[in-house]
Amino acid sequence: MMSRILIALMFVTLASCSKPAQKQAQQASTAQAAAATSHKNNVSLVSHVSSAAEKAASDFSWYDSKGDPVSLTDLKGKTVLINFWATWCGPCKAELPDIESISKEYASKGLVVIGVSEDRGDGILDNVSDFASKNGLTYQIVVDNDDIANAYGNINAIPTSFLVNKDGQIVEKWIGVRDRAFFESTVKKHLD
Repeated sequence: MMSRILIALMFVTLASCSKPAQKQAQQASTAQAAAATSHKNNVSLVSHVSSAAEKAASDFSWYDSKGDPVSLTDLKGKTVLINFWATWCGPCKAELPDIESISKEYASKGLVVIGVSEDRGDGILDNVSDFASKNGLTYQIVVDNDDIANAYGNINAIPTSFLVNKDGQIVEKWIGVRDRAFFESTVKKHLD
């Protein structure tokens, strides 16, 4: 009788040890599934946002095409142009080709462009991804859930853009549509 109780006790103990491993595997599987459903082409849903001090750029993260998390802080050492826009915004659409051009031309010099889509609605990932594809936008686009806009000072007009230097500090902010010459001259000042 005593040996049966000991065997049963050992079985319960061993069974409970495997649960954390199963739970970790389930959590990892859930995270991978979330990453897979939150990324399409160069467009991703925002996964996390944290506010920063006054001049520092607020950090936010997204998943890349492999399902790996990427964040703004991972880009330290690069100059980052963050452009808040939406597919329904006429002025936004007017400046997107210039932003794409600057993104391609200055990528080798350390510029990273991140578009932050303020679009909403069902099928948002597909809609923004289709728009990006049709308009030849190849830089990273993160679909906001208002958390990024709030972290950057409650963005209430788009397009709004920020330029973040290599140290992660916001060095420029502008509201309203700009042309290629403006983007180029502003970016070049901070690439050196």
